[in-house]
Amino acid sequence: MVADIHTSPRTPAASNSADSRRVRRTVPRPSAHTAVAVLAPVVLIGLLSLGWEWVAKNRASVLPTLGSVFADLVDRPSFYWSQLQTTLTTAAIGFVIGVAVALVLAILIVHIPVLHAAIMPIAVLLHATPIVAIAPALVVAFGFGPAPHLIVVALMVFFPMLINAITGLRAVPTDMLEVFQSMSATKSDVFFRLRLPASMTYLFAAAKTCVTLGMIGAVVSEFHGANKGLGATIVQAMTYLNLPQMWAAIALSAVASLILLGLVSLLEKLVVRW
Repeated sequence: MVADIHTSPRTPAASNSADSRRVRRTVPRPSAHTAVAVLAPVVLIGLLSLGWEWVAKNRASVLPTLGSVFADLVDRPSFYWSQLQTTLTTAAIGFVIGVAVALVLAILIVHIPVLHAAIMPIAVLLHATPIVAIAPALVVAFGFGPAPHLIVVALMVFFPMLINAITGLRAVPTDMLEVFQSMSATKSDVFFRLRLPASMTYLFAAAKTCVTLGMIGAVVSEFHGANKGLGATIVQAMTYLNLPQMWAAIALSAVASLILLGLVSLLEKLVVRW
């Protein structure tokens, strides 16, 4: 004779308690690796700051104190904001020009392979030429307006975007390309529905590099033939040995580059969802 086995239903309180224990088990706890990843850069920055202050106290002609740099930024915010605006404008316009030219040439090279042999040697030559050497020649050729500075920025961002765009547009799965061809898809359909989506990761990888190069190019171009901008501010400070102004402009350019890099990374997360 088999005895009946009665199972009592779980009460709501017991069910809620079990669920809460299950949730607590599944919540990830901060690991030692995470703590190290957070603390390591903080400790390194602190040590570098201490070393900076030691040099500034003992060799005042080499580095200013961090306090004097910060004080100069706080005392003249409108001055530095005006210089930053000039440099950012140059970097943004030059970035757009360089990226646009690189994308157009990359599309032409992918669809007309014979152009690769004609365009790439010139692109490599431009990339190998020191921008610092080009900047004074551009000022002589185009005057003291914005043109030479825009050309420098465009040249800085052109080559990385061209290489990544060509690689990305060619990085199309063969089977997918055959499917489009079997469906008699037009070249525009293949480009917008297949090649362009496949190249997004390559384009954003290049954009992250180019946005910082654009800022560097804008600052370097302002070393010659400019009376406004962060580069011109650095040159003026160097002339008068104004170390706080010099390092304040350098710090602003670095922070601006980091912000631009973060914006490109954020845009990548919004656009590339695969």
